[in-house]
Amino acid sequence: MRTCLFLIVLLVNLTSCNTSQKENQQDQNYIDPSETEDSRYAEAEKNTSPDPQGYELMTQKCFICHLPKPDPSKSAQMIAPPMVQVQEHYKPAYPEKEEFINAMVAFIQNPSREKTLMPGAVKKFNLMPKLLYEENELRLIAETLYEHDFGTAPARTGKNPVGELKLNNGSKWVLKKETMDRMNAAMQKINSFDSNELSDYNRLGKEIFDDAKIILLDDSYDGELFDQIHIFFNGIENHMHGLIAADSKAEAEKQLTELRDRFKEFHTYFKTS
Repeated sequence: MRTCLFLIVLLVNLTSCNTSQKENQQDQNYIDPSETEDSRYAEAEKNTSPDPQGYELMTQKCFICHLPKPDPSKSAQMIAPPMVQVQEHYKPAYPEKEEFINAMVAFIQNPSREKTLMPGAVKKFNLMPKLLYEENELRLIAETLYEHDFGTAPARTGKNPVGELKLNNGSKWVLKKETMDRMNAAMQKINSFDSNELSDYNRLGKEIFDDAKIILLDDSYDGELFDQIHIFFNGIENHMHGLIAADSKAEAEKQLTELRDRFKEFHTYFKTS
């Protein structure tokens, strides 16, 4: 009888030990969602952000669609432009913090093709849906977008990241007459510009950008033809924004010179019927 009881106790202890080992192993293999690379990055960024509360809201409500900055390993997951590119497009147009916040909140509450400063992104990803978030939350997110240091998007130097301009089987791409008229008018503005006022340079940059936006959002262009139009404007985008945001005449003149040189290429690849 004693022998039987001893065997039962031993068996119970062995079973308990084995179960405990399995549970420990499962605990070791368990990955806490808060310990993933993306969550650790978000937590680190929140802790260094001027407004941790705003960055946390951005993480919860914006990073669902937007990456913080471009990541080639996640290009297939991209359904909206990275936040750093949104920042780089809107800050030159709205350099003052309050007007930046007001502009971002207004656009998020009522997105429209006419108001966008990222026509290439709208064409690629479509217009973002109207988001019914609380305005105080949107203002915190917009303030964070204005202030947070995301780093910079990859510089557009050397090869164009969206491709290289090329002819259509040896021939120029054919554009509508109104498109070519708009481009010729933009070139005329650039080449004939003569002013000593910095505000005039900034205004010129905005006018050229508005012309580019109208062309990029033209739904009659698609396929390879649109790709070539997009490649051309992608190559001058930094210079348009640079002219809008220039805070010295020397910088404005530098951006204007770049635009003049780049616009000279347009007629090499495009014509009207």
